[in-house]
Amino acid sequence: MFDPQQTVAGDDFTPLASEEIRTWLMRLLEVDYCLPDAQRIDQIAALEDLKGAAAAAQAALTVDLYDEQRASDQARGLRQADTARSVGGQVALARRESPSRGSRHLGLARALVDEMPQTYGALRRGEISEWRATIVAQETACTTREIRGLVDEQLADDLPRMSDRRAHAMAAGLTARLDAASVVARRSRAVAARRVCVRAAPDGMAILTAVLPCADAIAAHLALQQEARTDVADGTERSRGQRMADLLVGRLTGREPAGPCDVHLNLLMDAETLFAGDATPARLEGYGPIPADLARQLVGAGSEGDRNTARVTLRRLFTSPRDGDLIRMEATTRAFTGLLRELVTVRDEVCRTPYCDAPIRHVDHIRPHSAGGSTSFDNAQGLCEDCNYRKEHPDWRASRASSDGYRHGVHVITPTGHVYRSEPPPTPVRQRSRLEHSLAKRIDVALLTGRIYLESG
Repeated sequence: MFDPQQTVAGDDFTPLASEEIRTWLMRLLEVDYCLPDAQRIDQIAALEDLKGAAAAAQAALTVDLYDEQRASDQARGLRQADTARSVGGQVALARRESPSRGSRHLGLARALVDEMPQTYGALRRGEISEWRATIVAQETACTTREIRGLVDEQLADDLPRMSDRRAHAMAAGLTARLDAASVVARRSRAVAARRVCVRAAPDGMAILTAVLPCADAIAAHLALQQEARTDVADGTERSRGQRMADLLVGRLTGREPAGPCDVHLNLLMDAETLFAGDATPARLEGYGPIPADLARQLVGAGSEGDRNTARVTLRRLFTSPRDGDLIRMEATTRAFTGLLRELVTVRDEVCRTPYCDAPIRHVDHIRPHSAGGSTSFDNAQGLCEDCNYRKEHPDWRASRASSDGYRHGVHVITPTGHVYRSEPPPTPVRQRSRLEHSLAKRIDVALLTGRIYLESG
């Protein structure tokens, strides 16, 4: 069994090949589950140690990759930021994570390997988790290399026995004591980075997040709590949490949370879903799939009262009855603008880089315009700002994955030659009968995009 106290193998050991590492996956499938409970706990602990050691090995490989590609990029006059963005993207794809996480993995790896030998050693021995190492690295990121080394040294003996919260408190406390000025400066930068964002949640819900200075966040929460205590005279049986949520929406929008609101929607749906009560889900841009009844409710089709109190701007985008894909269109200009840009944004929903769920900020060519690429629906992809800049690195390439007209596939080719396939989310398609499929194959579908304004009447 793996001993977390054993010394780490030195440089005289033969390096492991990728194929040999992958055989460990098969070995793990052979774990004997018919064991006494004590041995089960031993194996769970050993596997946790292995996770830490694997994370340390990933960190070392990441730093080597960065150093090698930085030397190549520097010889070509590329900036350090270009190399960091490129390597972060490669690490993200290899680890099946978003590019932003890949950049954080790169930053953590460089900090551990180059500046935090004690924490890195504990990770290599499997004594701490990757997240515990991340906590210490984050809390010392604002200070100098020398101060970070001191904190690393002072935490070394106790870190394996600390909880995550304790590690956070100790690392933050030591950093503040040794370099108070840098902690103050970091706090100022954090205040400048305050923001509000929203992300999807299950069951037609969403999570609205505000990153605020702690005093402001606590004050806002207390204000909602206090008003929720007095907001009980409406005769409803709402919980305090429900009242707080309703008060938040009311204060921000100036309307009753349960009432209809003015909306501009890009809905991908069959006509039957909207007008004939079909059950095929729709897709709401910026959120994802939503039930058919919720889509009808949003556009005021749920009740007569809704239609008379809210203004809804609906753009219904038609899809091919054969495969559910949006109908293609093309422009004569170089830039993606207007309806063409909007169609690409609706089709892709989020950044097309695999595992990146960031909002689309740029719509750009797959095959570059300078290389003869057309400004067309098929040659377009929606990307976040970071990913669009990354593909400008001379060693990154992209190409259309197929031309069969079904799914809009894109191949992303990294500097090492690895290829990753990207596809947009599936569009809502009603399950059709064989007869309908047969008829659809014989129909040429024309582009038909319209705006419907449902106004109070």
